[in-house]
Amino acid sequence: MYLVYERMLIARSSGDILFFKLEKNEETGIEEWILFKQIEMRGFIYYIKGNVRIQIVTDEKIYFYLIDKETLEPTMENSMYNYMNCN
Repeated sequence: MYLVYERMLIARSSGDILFFKLEKNEETGIEEWILFKQIEMRGFIYYIKGNVRIQIVTDEKIYFYLIDKETLEPTMENSMYNYMNCN
């Protein structure tokens, strides 16, 4: 589980990569974690604090996602085959 830009949480479940963002509930005024994106993929997540991208490593490929600082929307930048069987 990784905290990105102090407003976004990236977590791994058994078969999905989950993206949560911190939003203020207008009725109560309390900030809550809201699931806003889900990628159906089994793999490991790597993130270095201060970086603008995350890596998702699966058995077959390595995916590189850019995280937009304003919208917190992840977009796939690149992918490559995992010939070295990294995990």
